[in-house]
Amino acid sequence: MRRRLAWVFVALSIMLTVGFLVPLGVSVKSQAKLRGVATAQSDARGVATAVAAVAGATGEAPDISEVEFILNTYGTDKLVVVLPDGTEVGEIPYELTSLPISDAGSIVVDVDGGAVALVPVAFADYEKPYVVASFVSNKDLQGGVTTSWLILLALGLIVVFGSVPLADRFAASLVKPMKNLSDAAHRWASGDLEARVSPSGPAEIAESGRAFNLLAERLTGLLSAERERVADLSHRLRTPLAALRLQVESVDNESQKSALISDIANLEGEVTALIEDVRRSDEKQPSISDLATVITQRMGFWQVVAAAQNRELTIECPQGQEILVGSSDAEVLTVLDNLIQNVLTHTPTGIGFHVTVKNEPPSLTVTDEGEGLSSPDVFDRGSSTGESSGLGLDIVRRIAESSGGDVRIGEGSGANIIVKFGQAN
Repeated sequence: MRRRLAWVFVALSIMLTVGFLVPLGVSVKSQAKLRGVATAQSDARGVATAVAAVAGATGEAPDISEVEFILNTYGTDKLVVVLPDGTEVGEIPYELTSLPISDAGSIVVDVDGGAVALVPVAFADYEKPYVVASFVSNKDLQGGVTTSWLILLALGLIVVFGSVPLADRFAASLVKPMKNLSDAAHRWASGDLEARVSPSGPAEIAESGRAFNLLAERLTGLLSAERERVADLSHRLRTPLAALRLQVESVDNESQKSALISDIANLEGEVTALIEDVRRSDEKQPSISDLATVITQRMGFWQVVAAAQNRELTIECPQGQEILVGSSDAEVLTVLDNLIQNVLTHTPTGIGFHVTVKNEPPSLTVTDEGEGLSSPDVFDRGSSTGESSGLGLDIVRRIAESSGGDVRIGEGSGANIIVKFGQAN
């Protein structure tokens, strides 16, 4: 589009330049011809005046010698005087007998190779007048025309080529704001909800940029509010699920109990996946958090759940010390919730577990007193070995690695999962 606009601007410049310079060039040629003819007429009238002056001084029409003296005074070979008897004094490169000579007045006749200005001088003693003829060649009629045309051509080229960078700048002033608006729209569509455009350019395009920013702000606000509602609903579901699990523990029929616990575990997994999806979609949340504070606040909930299941829960966390990690609060909560949910799902009621937070390096460890993990493949979602524990631990691994850390299995009789976080930048 930028190139097309530039070409349109250049084409208009060419049209205006041609429309101005062509008539000007024709006018220059016409003025040159008029100037040459006027010079020839002036010379002829000058000689005619001199002839008349001689006649006035002597009382007789000048003879040949007097006419020759007058012509010699002018010192040009383009003047001739035709006497009444047809005698020609002087010489020009044209046959005067073919010209319409009369005493009606001065005239200019176009001839081959130029033009002839004729000025008659009438005397009472002669029927025919003296006729002064002044010849001007085509070269003289076009004197300076070629130079003027070359100057006009140069000016035209300067205007046309000078308009190219101006046309490009003009097109850029239109295209660049539109391209910025398009880029911002593509970035927003690809998930960058912070994408905005700086309104610039003509008023209409700038207004489009402001409208885009208002729309983006509105949609971002709506998406954020929707995520908060979904996340809040998902967290609220955890408590009734935990209560439901406790009620299922009292079922006497082991087959029904096992089936119900399996269904509850699947539902817990879906809730966990929903929370994880909402948290990862929140682009505004900063990727930095205080590990100690987030874990301490969340453990209040899990202590209630552990007590309800007769599980002994111990917590070891540095007090009054910040442990900044390169993950958001939501991601840290996801790691903690998934690890504890894994303990509750895969160990019998009454089995205790321990949560440890360390500063060097920043890490979270969850250890239970169960039978332990059967394989390191528990961190791989859908592992072909059949040892995967499902979605939760795979999410834990991805969060740890995205922060610059890792996950490993510690030593001990039960399950011992150590999540190392990357330090905050």
